[in-house]
Amino acid sequence: MKRKLTVLILLLSIVLSLVSCDRIEEIKGYFSSETTGEVTGTESVTEFETFELPKAEFVDPLTGEPSDKDLSGKRPYAIVVKNDRIASPQFGLSKASVLYEASVEGGMTRFLALYSDPAKADKIGPVIDSRVYFYDFAANHNAIFVQAGTTSDGNKAQVSRGITALDAIVGEMTPGFYRDQALSATRGFENSVVTEANGLKSRADQFGIAQRSEKPVVPYIITDYLQTRDMSAGSYCTYLSIPFSTNMVVEYTYSTLTNKYSRVQYGEPHTDAATNKQLSFTNLIILIAEYHTLNISSGEMSVVNSGHGSGYYIFGGSRIMVTWQRTDGDNPIKLYEADGVTPLEISSGNTYIAVVSPRLSGKIEFERTSS
Repeated sequence: MKRKLTVLILLLSIVLSLVSCDRIEEIKGYFSSETTGEVTGTESVTEFETFELPKAEFVDPLTGEPSDKDLSGKRPYAIVVKNDRIASPQFGLSKASVLYEASVEGGMTRFLALYSDPAKADKIGPVIDSRVYFYDFAANHNAIFVQAGTTSDGNKAQVSRGITALDAIVGEMTPGFYRDQALSATRGFENSVVTEANGLKSRADQFGIAQRSEKPVVPYIITDYLQTRDMSAGSYCTYLSIPFSTNMVVEYTYSTLTNKYSRVQYGEPHTDAATNKQLSFTNLIILIAEYHTLNISSGEMSVVNSGHGSGYYIFGGSRIMVTWQRTDGDNPIKLYEADGVTPLEISSGNTYIAVVSPRLSGKIEFERTSS
């Protein structure tokens, strides 16, 4: 043992002899520059400089995240997008700030994609015809409605509620829309209508649609993007499966690396055709609402989203119960915590909202089951 200690002392002496006096002073200076306060014995008090992240000049009112332009007072755009095997993968969904998904006839679902600035995506689509309850979803955000046709009940709702939609099949398709020839050739004529990057704003001007308003554009509170939404009272939820029908089951899996839930449909990652990246969301909201059949022959449905109901909010690997209230379709829905009094607060980031029938809500899975 004594021999080993002697060898160590010898090696240390050699190393110190190779370091110049100037280098030693430099090293001493480095450590003394971090030391402020008095030295007592062998102890020192070290203070580390703290940094405060700069506050963004502008934030996206739909996501609460920093924006490179002032979007305050501007109405968002709500675009109806088709969702089936042929229409997938769609264009521009990864750029949506809020994405609704609801059942339509045939056991399929359809999207309503909301954008504070639709020009963020070169094209969005395929744009498809609307259903009556999609106007209600858009009213939650005071949004300008965008579609490629609607049903007879949809036409009646537009007239009775004074909704002027930007419709791809009313008048000339441009500005605002065009048929993508590649999509027409590969996916069929009805899957080829997409939006122009800047054309929707020009079309809104042509139809005299107000593009500014002081009304709120979200029916909940968004946490400051520099803070984290507290979910300590929630239940564990890193996986979600929503069975809209036997033919349409969507899944979300949480990643601690991205703090987002990635989407799977038809058993494979659901990607954006423009970027080839999997769709992922910071916030997931499930609203449980009754569906009724309007037309037995066509299967067209309506959603009873007035009155009150329940649902879930999912974020950061946890879920909580929520409630919703609404007087009628013209007024935005109001989301609350489980007590029905405290307004729901969600994290900053993009949001997915599923509208699910209570008949199927009991089949929602919040943890992966082994097959």
